[in-house]
Amino acid sequence: ASALTVLTPIADGHEAVLRAYLAGLPLQEESPLARIGTTHFSRWLVLHDLVYEGPPQVQDSLKSPYLIFTSNFDGDQDEYLHAMAAAMPEEADAIWSHCIGYPGSADPVAFAKYLTHNQIHTTFFVSAYPDAKVPTVRAALATRAKLIAFAVAHQRTPRDQLKEAMLAEFAPGVRS
Repeated sequence: ASALTVLTPIADGHEAVLRAYLAGLPLQEESPLARIGTTHFSRWLVLHDLVYEGPPQVQDSLKSPYLIFTSNFDGDQDEYLHAMAAAMPEEADAIWSHCIGYPGSADPVAFAKYLTHNQIHTTFFVSAYPDAKVPTVRAALATRAKLIAFAVAHQRTPRDQLKEAMLAEFAPGVRS
């Protein structure tokens, strides 16, 4: 897995509309980033200003709010960004059009260049499955869900029947 963090300044007067749009985006399998097929984890958030916790910290503030996009994904970063422009152009434009200098998603090269220009190099990130590709993770999660459903459905199944039911469910064609 690779990591990407992008920090883009939000244009004056656009923060509320952007926040509302982000709040309405579907999650998990319905997320526009799920269409890419290589996204492990991603998140957009709006950073309005820096938090001041008192002395000895020096009080500082941002000149504008910023959109932070972070993602863990499989493969090459340029390929990921081009896939993002291709798989979710409407959503990308609805999000980053509120940011200063956004070129649009119609030109995937300009789109990738814009995000790369605003990238903060990630020196540390945590990936739950650093060596597993997204399809492998999804298959494992589906197997887990299937096993949980099986366990719940067969809580009171007698032992001899349980073995047969498990083989039928998880190893069709194999008999004891």
